[in-house]
Amino acid sequence: MRKHLATLGLLLTLALQPALAGGWSHREEHREPPRPQQRPPEPPRQMYVPRQEPMRPQNWAPQNRMSTGQAAQRAQQMNGGGRVLAVDPSESGYRVRVLKDGEVRSVYVPGQ
Repeated sequence: MRKHLATLGLLLTLALQPALAGGWSHREEHREPPRPQQRPPEPPRQMYVPRQEPMRPQNWAPQNRMSTGQAAQRAQQMNGGGRVLAVDPSESGYRVRVLKDGEVRSVYVPGQ
């Protein structure tokens, strides 16, 4: 009987040894690994899209404006004749370049 008690004591000692040594802990079994710190999500990046002007014909002008030919005639009348070199549309009219007597003159003609 003493052998049985000694064997039982030995078995209990071996079975309980890891628990007594701190090797088996209920808390350690279920411990989660540390989580890495998470950054807040970045807002979506917006792509730059240049604003596009609507397609218009080159000789386009609003209906209440005069044409480039009319602006050239008006500039010749205002200047007393001369050769028209260029007609450039501006904000509310035309800038007409006229050559007269060897001199280039810029004349502003209102668009209406």
